[in-house]
Amino acid sequence: MVADRGLILAMLQEGGFVSGAEIGQRLGVSRAMVSREIGVLVAAGCRVEAVTGRGYHLLALPDAPLPDVMAALWHGRFAFPVRFYPEVPSTMQVAGEWARAGAPAGATVVTDHQTAGRGRRGRRWQDPPGEALLASIVLRPRLEAAAAGWLPLAVAVGAARAVARATGIAPGIKWPNDLLHEGRKLAGILVELTLDERDVRYAVAGLGLNVHQTSFPEEIADRASSLRQALGYRGTRAELMAALVPYVLEAVEELEQEPARLQAAWRAQSVSLGRVVEIRGVQGVARGLAVDVDEIGRIVLEGAAGERQAYAAGEISLG
Repeated sequence: MVADRGLILAMLQEGGFVSGAEIGQRLGVSRAMVSREIGVLVAAGCRVEAVTGRGYHLLALPDAPLPDVMAALWHGRFAFPVRFYPEVPSTMQVAGEWARAGAPAGATVVTDHQTAGRGRRGRRWQDPPGEALLASIVLRPRLEAAAAGWLPLAVAVGAARAVARATGIAPGIKWPNDLLHEGRKLAGILVELTLDERDVRYAVAGLGLNVHQTSFPEEIADRASSLRQALGYRGTRAELMAALVPYVLEAVEELEQEPARLQAAWRAQSVSLGRVVEIRGVQGVARGLAVDVDEIGRIVLEGAAGERQAYAAGEISLG
């Protein structure tokens, strides 16, 4: 028998000392098992003070978004399943397999380091171990395939809201779904869809969010930043993920039920609209004033002669 470590942490998070007898009574296990389970939590990175006659006092949770830590942070509000890997080729790949096996919405794969992480257009995602929040979330949106183009933008709105909750500062969104602060990239988002003939069966949203980095490789140092560098964030990746998953699911639900409201939220945080931009895609380079995003998520550019053209994909540069 194994005690519920998430519940143990949730009890310790209530503050002060909690006796082993009280924990054991609530979980229906012995004090010896409580002691063993707390030892497991300490080995995982939790800082717990133990004082004879008083019990246990939680000093700090670990930075890593471990399943037991997430269960404690979500206790009484959410119950999203989490799989954590110290290292994995790609969270998108693992989460996609989990989704095909029936994982529910909100199921999340997270890692300290990806060896084959992917960005848009096949780029390799660079991440020093333990510095970024690297997570892929299973989504099961109730959307027709024709409306799925807005899904990546909805994920960006949810992620931006989570960052604002954690730091007090809302990042901008570069079409379709990069998060920026003062022109530097904080996060990249990749959404992969699996469609039926008419509907979205499921989707996986992969997020690479720069959290603790204080420096970047020379080739990206002038265009990348982290929550610590840009916004002074001193919290943990676990606390950030505790906000990220529910906010992303909330934004997806908003897209399902109140698409105009979600679309207005994206436009309000956009750093692309109203600016002259370049889009590099398979058909070459297009340049124009970004005037809107249409009903299927394409960005609309207006040329010098007033002509308008919508683009569904491409690498956008802000002028």
